[in-house]
Order: sequence, then structure tokens, then C-alpha cells
Amino acid sequence: MQRFYFDVYDSDGPETDTEGQLLETPERARTEALRILHDIAHDEMPDVNLVTITVKIRTDGDRQIFEASLTLTSDWSR
Repeated sequence: MQRFYFDVYDSDGPETDTEGQLLETPERARTEALRILHDIAHDEMPDVNLVTITVKIRTDGDRQIFEASLTLTSDWSR
């Protein structure tokens, strides 16, 4: 098992993960990062018309190994 850290960047600013999660593989960490993106978008989208969320994965040595971003927009047609 390896510890992965998930830093989140969204409209609230950066949030650095200081605890991390023990996961079996980097692929499992990727899946977790995408789940985090989904959950944050679900929570933030009803209140705003534009949200950009980024999750960066780091390893114990603070080496970034993965980054995923999601931008959602919504607006009424005129």
C-alpha cells in the first residue's frame, strides 16, 4: 500500500491534504481523484454558474503524479 495525497483547488481556494489515503495502486488513486471531482461539483454547482475544480495527487515525497480538472458552466438561454 502507498499513501496518496489529494490536494483540491476550487472556488474556496486551495486545500492541501495533510493526511492522505492508503491505496493499493496509482490507478486506484486516480479513481479516487475523479470521485472527489464529482462530489465537489455536485456540492458546488447548484450555487454558481461556473465552477472549476482541480485535484492533484501527490506521493509521500511530495511528487505530483496526477492532475484532473473539471469545469462546469450553466446559464439560462436568452
